[in-house]
Order: sequence, then C-alpha cells, then structure tokens
Amino acid sequence: MNTFLETGISLVLIFFIFSIITYVIQELIAVNMKYRSKMLWKSMSQLMDGFILEGRIKLMKALPTQTTTNTNTFYNHSQIQTLQKNLNRRPDYIPAANFALAVMDIVAKKAAIKQNDLFKDFQTGLQTYVANDGNLYQVLKNLLATSADIKELQKNIEDWFNNYMNRVTGWYESQTVVSVRLIAVALTLIFNINVIKLAKVIYKDGKLRSSMVAMSERIVDHPEKVTPYYTKTFEQLNESKKAGFLKRLSEASTDSLRKSIQTEMDTEMGTLADQYTKKNRTVIDSLTMDLKSVGLPLGWKHDSWKQDVLRGQINGNAIISFFIALMGWIIGACCISMGAPFWFDMLNKLVNVRRSGVKPSK
Repeated sequence: MNTFLETGISLVLIFFIFSIITYVIQELIAVNMKYRSKMLWKSMSQLMDGFILEGRIKLMKALPTQTTTNTNTFYNHSQIQTLQKNLNRRPDYIPAANFALAVMDIVAKKAAIKQNDLFKDFQTGLQTYVANDGNLYQVLKNLLATSADIKELQKNIEDWFNNYMNRVTGWYESQTVVSVRLIAVALTLIFNINVIKLAKVIYKDGKLRSSMVAMSERIVDHPEKVTPYYTKTFEQLNESKKAGFLKRLSEASTDSLRKSIQTEMDTEMGTLADQYTKKNRTVIDSLTMDLKSVGLPLGWKHDSWKQDVLRGQINGNAIISFFIALMGWIIGACCISMGAPFWFDMLNKLVNVRRSGVKPSK
C-alpha cells in the first residue's frame, strides 16, 4: 500500500512542478507580448467608447485607436501617464484612485463655467459629457446621484471600478485557458512526460520513489520556496518595487536626492520586464534540474522513440505501444494544465496521509 501511495505522491510532484513551469511560461508570454496592457485597454474602450469585446478576444488583434476618442483622452491624462514606463507602452494595471481622479477631472473640464469646486464642476460637466457608445456616462450619473460630496463620489467610483476590474480579470483568465493548454502539451512532448511509463518506472524503483517523496516533503514543509513562482504576477512585483521607490521619494530630504532616486526608479522600472524574463528562465531550469537530479527519466535520448514508444509498452505491437504512449502524454498534458494550486493541495494531503500512516520505530 505504501508503494502505491509513494508512486502517487511522485506523480503529483511531477504534475505540480510542471504546472509551475507552465504558469511561469504563460506569465513570460503575457509580459513580453503585453497581453495584460492590451486587455486593460480594450476593457477601457468597451466602457468609454463601446468597443465590442467579441467572444474570445484575440489579444494580438490591432487596436482601433482611431475610434476610441474617450479612451485616448483618458490614457493621455496625467493620472494615467504617470503609470506608464514609457509612452509607447500602456500600463498593465490602473489603481482605482488614479482612475477615479482622472475621470472626475476629465468630466469636470467639460463644465462651461468653472466654479473652482471639483464636485460642482463635475455635476455641471456631466451634463455635457456623453460617451460615444460606452456605459461610463450612465455609471457616473448613477454614482453621482448617491454621492453627497467629492470624497464620497471618489469612493463610489473607486468601488465600482474595482468591481469592474474583477470582471476584466475573469475575461483575461478565460483568454489564458487555451495558451495554458498549449504550453502543457508542448512541455509534455518536450520532456516526454508519458505518465504511464513514468508510473511504471517510479513504482519499480524504490530509490527513485524515496528521493521524490523526500523532495515532496521538503516542498510541503517549506511552501514559501515554491508558491511565489505561481502566486506572484509581474504586475504585483512591479507595483511592489514602484511603491518602494515612491516611499523613498516622499522621505527624501533634498532635491538632489529626489532626483537621484527618480533616475534610479526610471532605470530599474524600464528594465523590469527583462529582469523578470531572465529570472524566470532560471526558475524553469532550476525546477527541471531538481527533477532530473533525483534520477527521473525525463526528455528524449538516442533511439528513445523506438525503445520507449514503439517497443516500450507492448513488445511486438508498435501500434498498440504508440497508442498507450499517446494516452500517457494526453493524461500528462491534461494534469499539468489543471494548475499548480490544485496539485499543491493534493500533494499536501498525500504527504500528510503517508506521514500519519508510518509506524514509529521501536
């Protein structure tokens, strides 16, 4: 019984590690192809200019900048431009406070007669501010009706925007489903993750089983060493670094020190994507090497197609052997695409079951 349990733990460990690698690769693609900034821009275009998000949006589709007047005005506002590392790259994330302040200022500027009161100017400006085909005008009208002053209006806009961004996050996640599955398939084939073959190898090799179980226990005991790989997004790391620089700027005592910090901030924020890419390439190498170091037969070797696929399962019948290998790859790809959080939870449960079932030595 212990042998079956240890084999199961070993397989779950494989799925967990390659799920992390899948997430890392997906994040690298999103960062370097600017998927999040494009998704955010399109969601703003839908809100302000009625840009239709048709079904499963193609993130690489050309952006219709000529038909998004209100969106362009919004992105050109100083509250939003300060979030951009450079003018050629739109922000991946817009804080609710920046959104609210930018929108209130844009609407207030529509007032024909300025009263030097932002709340009154907003009320007057909203009467002439009408989005082309979007829903922002009606949203702002409803929020204004439930606000007694400018602070309450700002809070209402921020709360509404946060809820809207939660929906946008759901849209973005639906976009990544296909790419995650494709990455899982690619990893399965590149590393020859034939689950049927690996299960047999692990089951028969007690030393390999013990090494993989020990590795699983280390991960369960110290999750902080692996969970950041799949719980921290590029945007979160970006905001964390930026917040640190802004704090230093606010505490700077002289203009020369502030200028020095600002220069350092501009330099580091501008190269953050490259640093993130290099770091996560190292993460992928490290995780795969950890599995190979315990003796797990990953990848392809000379003549392994014939040995592992055509003759590896059932001698004398290449078609059946290939079919079994194909099933092993399909199972592997499906399991990897289920995500690291699922497999970490499963790994934790199985390791605890094994520990509770081990009798203490006399």
